[in-house]
Amino acid sequence: MNIYSLMSRIFAGIALVALLYGFIIPSVGFNGTLERIKDNKVEDIPSYVYPLWNFYQKDRYISVNTQKEARANLKKMIEISEEIGVPSLPVWNFSLEAPNYPKKAFPYGLPVYIHFDGLSGEVHEMNTINHYVGMAPMERGGIYESTLAPYALILLGMIFMFFITYNNKFVNRLMIIPVLLPFIFLGIYAYWLYWFGHNLHEGAITIEPFTPVILGDGKVAQFTTHAYPVIGFWVLVAISILSLIAWWLKSKSLKKQPFKKTTILQHSIFIATLLIGIGTGAYVLKTDIEVDTLAKVSSLIDATKVTIPITIEEQEPTKEEKEVIEQKRENERKEQELKIKTLEKRAGSAGKFKVSSMYKSNCAPCHGASGEGSMGSKLIGLSKEELLRKSLEYKANEEEMHIAVFGYLSDEELEKLAEEIATFGDQ
Repeated sequence: MNIYSLMSRIFAGIALVALLYGFIIPSVGFNGTLERIKDNKVEDIPSYVYPLWNFYQKDRYISVNTQKEARANLKKMIEISEEIGVPSLPVWNFSLEAPNYPKKAFPYGLPVYIHFDGLSGEVHEMNTINHYVGMAPMERGGIYESTLAPYALILLGMIFMFFITYNNKFVNRLMIIPVLLPFIFLGIYAYWLYWFGHNLHEGAITIEPFTPVILGDGKVAQFTTHAYPVIGFWVLVAISILSLIAWWLKSKSLKKQPFKKTTILQHSIFIATLLIGIGTGAYVLKTDIEVDTLAKVSSLIDATKVTIPITIEEQEPTKEEKEVIEQKRENERKEQELKIKTLEKRAGSAGKFKVSSMYKSNCAPCHGASGEGSMGSKLIGLSKEELLRKSLEYKANEEEMHIAVFGYLSDEELEKLAEEIATFGDQ
């Protein structure tokens, strides 16, 4: 083995360790956990998941509403129904700031972290605002990619092992995949941002289709947005550079030294890698089947489909008609400003009234932080039975304003929501 071949294996090995630590281990290990929590099947969560999540949560963003004793404690987070994110390294950060989210109370604004296999951060609160302006819930973005991420990461790890094991031109060419990882992520991320801004449903306020800022600062309605790479992206860049160097060194090595016959050791490593990869992939697939991932993905997709109306070409309006249209637009603009102020008032009172994250995300935007009524009707004083009956009717009839919320909530979750709201009058 010449020096070029040895160095290429060392660089590829370092990249593989980074990939394993930052993405493969947490993604595969945590797969299916959020679905089990949502389905109230906590007892099915493997015991190793708890220390795994706790370990990766060190030095991560913690919501201002999270109890101190629950931080980096998955068991406690589940007990108090706190918001739980995936443990893999976050790749990108999208945050939102506004005057009604003061720096003292929200020092980081409302940050959401994008991972290969999911989300973390203030996802519920961000969904509250998204629903209010007619955007789909954040879980809808990259839904196919995040579902397939564990399988793709396992395959990527196998490619690294094959590269380290063999001196083969075909295997060397596969290294183009880890080299392009940061660019692949940016392409997928940019597409989903465009999709979010151009697939709007009817919200409490109306905004024109747009593309949220990919990198830098921007503005949506009354909110300032920020989007920047975080540690996971820089790890991807490091993996990309290490892979490129390893690829170049191996190519140089093959030019200097002709192909040698493969050894039994190399074949043994290949077979072991193949078996581990297939076994790990089968474990992920078994978990996905148990938690019915496919049905959940289909349900979320169906709940956020936007019906595009058919437009009919109309004649040029008269001068009088144009004046009426302009007056109507002016009235709508004033109405939108009033609704935005109402949204700011609601957001400014966040945390003063103790409600579940499910209510805060799905109901508070229109019905107020404590059910007092806002854009929507007043909920205080309604019984559990009446609330549940209406909710199930909205879901069954796919009532336009509510289907975006109720479409991905189970009947059991709707019952819990009705039970919670029915107690608001006592608080």
